[in-house]
Amino acid sequence: MGVVVIDAEVTLADVLSLRLSIAEPLADGTRLVLRRRGTGEERRVTLGASGGRTRDASVAVSLAALDLGPGRWDTYLEQDGVRARVQSADPGFSLDRLDAYALGRRTLAYRAYRTRNGFLALKIDPAEPVADVRAVWFREGRFEVTGLLAYTGLDDDDQHRHATLALRHSDPDRGAQERNTLNHNTLNHNNQDRGAPDHSTLDRSDAGLHDAGHHGAGPRDAGAGDVGPHDPGPQDAGFDDAGATVRVAATVKGVRFHAALSLCDVLAATPDSQGSWEPYLEVDGVDRALPLGARLDDVEGKRRRVHYPHALVDGVPIRPSFTQGDELLLEVGA
Repeated sequence: MGVVVIDAEVTLADVLSLRLSIAEPLADGTRLVLRRRGTGEERRVTLGASGGRTRDASVAVSLAALDLGPGRWDTYLEQDGVRARVQSADPGFSLDRLDAYALGRRTLAYRAYRTRNGFLALKIDPAEPVADVRAVWFREGRFEVTGLLAYTGLDDDDQHRHATLALRHSDPDRGAQERNTLNHNTLNHNNQDRGAPDHSTLDRSDAGLHDAGHHGAGPRDAGAGDVGPHDPGPQDAGFDDAGATVRVAATVKGVRFHAALSLCDVLAATPDSQGSWEPYLEVDGVDRALPLGARLDDVEGKRRRVHYPHALVDGVPIRPSFTQGDELLLEVGA
């Protein structure tokens, strides 16, 4: 058909906006077809004619009205009984757009992208409130983290909100029970999709560093300019649940957060110095604890791709890592 997408975006209103370069005008009755991978489920939208002499066309499709479920959806144009997959010259990726998109409260997050083979596709994920990690440090015996509150519906303003960083100790026998206690629902991100881009625009591996004493921020330290450091004193750190949880005051300004926690407190709460710690952020005005994840970028499968060096505290190694669902962990004694 000679149709190439030169600009693709899902707007804040969940409308798929496309600008097309076309060799021939779109005929009346041309349909955009979305086909779900793995199931073959389809949605069809009839498009208007583009006019007799034009060589470009604009398309706007409301995605919410199509009742699309989570997964990957490939795009096709169907015209005069002929169906062709839609080619794309647009990477379909902007970190700034993703940050703006994530400010709203949503149940589904839609993203347009170009597959490795150069075709337009949609990625749809469940969207639950999350504290999206932008940078991680081990510095002066502390674990520090900055990031952005996503899908909470909070305003990106200058308001300071009371917040707490909570690290919950887990082991294989009780990790699932503890996640349920903190209303932590792991999102299914289908990270093995071959169509997803595998380059890193926001490479969190740069966030860590050259020595165990001082770990610098990554290339997009979202909170560095807006949120000042918080140096917790003994009155801030708290222990509860028989040593299973460590809490410390965090700083939240608008939707930007910063938190710092003594690694010695983490070791003191686990006498055997073993296990994983799952960090959560509790923020006034948000009705659930927010897991610390890393999803608002183009790096999927971070457990395989992003590796931090470890810090040694009293001879015990501590290392940040990610789960299969791209949520942050602190692994102690690993």
